[in-house]
Amino acid sequence: MHVCGCREVSEEYGREVTRLCEVLMKVLSASLGLEEARFQEAFGGAECGACLRANYYPRCPQPDLTLGLSAHSDPGVLTVLLADEHVRGLQVRRADGEWVTVQPVRDDAFIVNVGDQIQILSNSVYKSVEHRVIVNAKEERISLALFYNPKGDVPIAPAAELVRPDRPSLYPPMTFDEYRVYIRKNGPRGKAQLEGFKGQAVPGTGNK
Repeated sequence: MHVCGCREVSEEYGREVTRLCEVLMKVLSASLGLEEARFQEAFGGAECGACLRANYYPRCPQPDLTLGLSAHSDPGVLTVLLADEHVRGLQVRRADGEWVTVQPVRDDAFIVNVGDQIQILSNSVYKSVEHRVIVNAKEERISLALFYNPKGDVPIAPAAELVRPDRPSLYPPMTFDEYRVYIRKNGPRGKAQLEGFKGQAVPGTGNK
């Protein structure tokens, strides 16, 4: 009975947060002067995918010697995080390189991370968020993350409307499946992998 209840609540939560992501897609598109549906269509329309994951970070007696999650940016479109309201652990890297602990404006607020696919499609107008997770010496921490991703086999490249002579296309076309394999093969390295192939083929994908 408890398992069934948990499943039903999780599925409903996933559906509602996915709808939120679809709304955010419209906002991001419009903010760049594009049609509201432009981003959603580029990522696969109704066939975009979502994955809900619960994260558990146990107490660590020496938190200065380890990380809950090393520095990286999320490879997909958006990540919507429901953070632990009692224990903070998510940090983002500012432009000056300093790591800052995220403090939501209210306990029930979502934290939304822009992913690599938004950076690619927007031709780097929007930047994906480099982040990491620290652990706590006294308290465990739990969070719930929904990853909103493109359809796996749709080639994604900077939107033509955002490419011009003074701002050429920065990224080669690639599918999300290709990009995800590349990232996993090379392991988390902050944003070095995304920045490293601007204007180049993605190694191992066959894109030129």
